Amino acid sequence: MGEVVKLKAIKEEARQSSLPEDFCWFWSEYPRKEKKGDAFKAWKQTENIRPQAEELIAAVNKYADKCRYKEIQYVMLPATYLRSWAWADET
Repeated sequence: MGEVVKLKAIKEEARQSSLPEDFCWFWSEYPRKEKKGDAFKAWKQTENIRPQAEELIAAVNKYADKCRYKEIQYVMLPATYLRSWAWADET
């Protein structure tokens, strides 16, 4: 999917669901799509400590790549990723 099309889809999801665009972007990139409500709760809880969206998404993409290539055995739930500050883990 082209980046422009993907961004339009994210904006539309955010508009329809009343969720923040940054959260919808995070959700679209995260490799495990379970417990969206808990993920959103963690999103709000980490608002003051997580990095800007671009930096967070870059970290999520690195994590997703590791998951795709089976470098890790267990894929964290999105809420766990946020609450544990996993974006700050060394790769």
